[in-house]
Amino acid sequence: MPTIRPEDFGAVPGKDATEAFRKMFAAVDKRLRADAGGGVPVATTEILLSGSYSVSDSIMRPVRGRAQGLTIRGHGKRASEIVMTGAAPLLVNQDRWMGVRWYDCSFRSTNPEASYLYSSSTGACQDWGWTNCEWRGRWQYGIGLDGPENSNTNSEMRFTGCHVNGGYDKAFLWSGMTPVHAQQDQFLNHWFSDCKVEYDYGDFVRFDKGGFIRVDGGSFIIKGQRPDGGVSRFFHFPTAGHYDSVQHLSVRAVRFELRNAKSQVIQSKWAGHIVFDSCSDTALGFQAHSPGLIAHAYTNPGVVVYRHCDLVGKHAYHLTSSNRRRRIVYDACTRKNNRTAASFLVVDGGQAGATPPITHINDADGIT
Repeated sequence: MPTIRPEDFGAVPGKDATEAFRKMFAAVDKRLRADAGGGVPVATTEILLSGSYSVSDSIMRPVRGRAQGLTIRGHGKRASEIVMTGAAPLLVNQDRWMGVRWYDCSFRSTNPEASYLYSSSTGACQDWGWTNCEWRGRWQYGIGLDGPENSNTNSEMRFTGCHVNGGYDKAFLWSGMTPVHAQQDQFLNHWFSDCKVEYDYGDFVRFDKGGFIRVDGGSFIIKGQRPDGGVSRFFHFPTAGHYDSVQHLSVRAVRFELRNAKSQVIQSKWAGHIVFDSCSDTALGFQAHSPGLIAHAYTNPGVVVYRHCDLVGKHAYHLTSSNRRRRIVYDACTRKNNRTAASFLVVDGGQAGATPPITHINDADGIT
């Protein structure tokens, strides 16, 4: 497959390359060919990023029609970098690109109003993947998923071996940007594998609608505090009332660090399934803020399971409505600070005394 570079369209080191990138993406659009197996045309060129580029506005802009199969490659983290100085989203995918892959690139914002990707879909905007990529600098949000009432997809996004750095006023991945649209519950299937999520502040994943999320392995650290004094969270699901099949979070073999009292692993109002398996968030358990830290907080959960986890601080359950399918289970877990049920669990609300109870199985601290 032929390769094109921003330099082919006028990019010069030390100068703004916005127009060069726009011309390059326009060239990609002009060189599409028909897909032998369907109706969505495919890219015939691959983009190579071989240095550091500064841009001041969106470089991927809305184009009519759908397309698929675009690959962008760099030479390695920070060896190939796009620096965003403007306040717009770096990339705008307006119901167009599917099957996009980014490899070995970095993205950095010097403008706190900037965003990395705004993706609005009514059926396209799916199957994007990032491998060995990095984000740093201060952003309004990293990836924002949006769309009108008849929207769908914005799904199948995969992150492998990536580094999420920097700070986020909203979140690195923000789904359901317009939650009045019920169909945004269908933005689902987002996968993170062996990622280094070590950022300054904000939410890592925020879903104002439903979703289906899997996290497997990695180092997760919230290093600082939000400038507005608010709480930063790795997983934030702030609204209730979604379809049953899109309230799922699975987290396996992740090491978390909560370095201050304004950080949490999760705050959730989902009523689906949330599972933490073989995780630890106790690395900073020796610090003064840890014993009183509400590290995990739920409002009216459905099924919550911790399996073979080592846990810091306290877990809170705010139970104001009944749910006959509610199950909260701790299986073969240990705790750094609060090693009795009375000190570890904060349970309140009108349904706090309702069955089924919170269950402890094979508990290493002897909680029954």
